[in-house]
Amino acid sequence: MLYTGAAKCDAVALGREHIRDGRIVYRRRKTRKNPDGFEVNIPVHPYLAETLAHVPADAATYLQTEDGGRRSANGLGTSMRKWCDKAGLPHCSSHGLRKAICRRIAEVEGDVFKVMAVSGHTDIREAQKYCDRFNRKGKADSAIAGLPNGAKYETT
Repeated sequence: MLYTGAAKCDAVALGREHIRDGRIVYRRRKTRKNPDGFEVNIPVHPYLAETLAHVPADAATYLQTEDGGRRSANGLGTSMRKWCDKAGLPHCSSHGLRKAICRRIAEVEGDVFKVMAVSGHTDIREAQKYCDRFNRKGKADSAIAGLPNGAKYETT
């Protein structure tokens, strides 16, 4: 979930059939404007590709249950809560992973449209929250560095 930005309802459905030419392609279920969902089409991060290579070829989904069944979104949330608590991370959650990729994109000077393209957000205001909150100093450095050096500006 950290390398896809997928919500629980989408993450539980992802499997090998969603990988095409090194990209994860799926329709985001939790979209209100389009009943067919919004298409998310992102490259597979190298670390994620390495991790997915360990999933058995006959797995129904990447996040299947121990007995090989499909997980529900609620079941994944419950399991994540247990795993995070066991790891001593009570403040972490599956939704936190989705938020983390949005934050990471913003931190590397990603704009709101890059956040939206990965996360599948359709509301620019939701994605804008990440761009407003993170790496403001880095963005300011980049903005100032991009200004012309020694250029004379006309004033009117």
